Amino acid sequence: MRRIAVVVVLMVLAGLAFVQPEPVPSQGSALGFPVPVDAAGAVGEESVWYCPWVASGAVRDSTYDVATAVNVEALITLPNVNPILEPDLLAFQLQGADARSVDTAEIVRRGESPGIVEFDDGPAVVTTAMWTENLLSGDQCVASVPKVWHLVGGTTAEGFTLQLRLFNPFPESAKVTVQAISEFGSSPLGGFEGLDVPGRSWVTEDLSRVIPFLDTVTLTVQTDPGLVIPALVLSNEQDEATWNGTSRSATWDFPVTSVPGLEPTLVLSNTGSLAANVAIDIFAPGGPILEVTSLLVSPNQPIRLELSDFADPPFGVRVRSNVPVGAVIQAAPPGTFPRADPVVGDDISDDAADPPPDSGGEGDVVAEEPVVPAVFNGLASTTGNIDPATRWIIPGVGVVPAAETSLWIINPSGDQATVTITQLGAAAAGPDKIIILPGRQVEIPFGEVTESGTSGVIIDATVPISAALSVSSSRGVAFIGGIPVE
Repeated sequence: MRRIAVVVVLMVLAGLAFVQPEPVPSQGSALGFPVPVDAAGAVGEESVWYCPWVASGAVRDSTYDVATAVNVEALITLPNVNPILEPDLLAFQLQGADARSVDTAEIVRRGESPGIVEFDDGPAVVTTAMWTENLLSGDQCVASVPKVWHLVGGTTAEGFTLQLRLFNPFPESAKVTVQAISEFGSSPLGGFEGLDVPGRSWVTEDLSRVIPFLDTVTLTVQTDPGLVIPALVLSNEQDEATWNGTSRSATWDFPVTSVPGLEPTLVLSNTGSLAANVAIDIFAPGGPILEVTSLLVSPNQPIRLELSDFADPPFGVRVRSNVPVGAVIQAAPPGTFPRADPVVGDDISDDAADPPPDSGGEGDVVAEEPVVPAVFNGLASTTGNIDPATRWIIPGVGVVPAAETSLWIINPSGDQATVTITQLGAAAAGPDKIIILPGRQVEIPFGEVTESGTSGVIIDATVPISAALSVSSSRGVAFIGGIPVE
């Protein structure tokens, strides 16, 4: 704990002495650790995580879910809604490979509670979950802070509310400019140029009032000076979904795209100057369907693609593009999202789409006997993984009360993967080793954690894979991306 105390003291002194007109990549975090700017996703020895959309109050419950592979000292900092008041802190230790789910109310119960989580060693990672009787949401926290963010998959169509959260966890103020594109091209955002977000505070804007009745909205968020962590929050009468901003990438992996009762949609956005030629690969439990479709995504013309048109869920997805694009997976009951027909390419070769082979086969280990699944009614959204990896850490397994939690893994490689799953914290029922054949998706269900909710997993694989969680209950549905680590 001594290190955490020293870090807090140093940060106070640094905050008083720090005078700089514009942030630079080497800038420290709000409490002293370095911020990895534009990191590829791997977590180094020391890390700071920023969680923009968390609340705990009279109606909402939430958790900060942490997991680590080594001994760490951890500090959760929740800035006060009044930035001149002191933040609320919780410091704790994890010994060895371990996980802990911290009830936000254990720190403070005052409504909106975006926070900062920092570790003195690693790899160590953070996700969050939030629920009421009528909604369920959750997401990764953010460990890299680019100057330009892309937020794909918004909609202000009838029946939806779309909010933009801008969280500034740093001591200096930030001036933020937000631009939007939709199916109609550029959409003006009055009052969103040079928007001031004071240090250690946050702003939430209701975009449904600013740009109403748009089917598909992409935002770019830029700051000068300062830095912010943006997130979108989409809600309807069934549920709420939240996802963070990202950079763009030429490759995106989505290990989970749906649960029973929900249909998956893929939203693609191109904010560059060149048209993007995009190919979609599907990884199903029975095998891959490579380049199931190709399409052209023109600049400033986001596209929503109904994936159930190409295969029956469940399945994972890979997006491949010749230029960097933004991508988000969203799932909801049929007919929830406005439907649009994309421009589909006609240059798919005869051997590009391979029909899925029979399920099973020698060496294919099934985690459990299949059961008749429940059908869920909710709204989920998640960003993808830029690169597969051989090691992942995912906290928050089984911690939402009365919810079904599943780990989803895709093996996008051409080689068989032997996957070892190490359970952390309170044990949740699940296998410790499985084999995943090339091009397959596997679902691994976990039971609810009953010992104070402190579970997570470390996933080690012999070839690069991608992993994510789904959390489903009568409250709603959330998809939470796994976090690759070194």
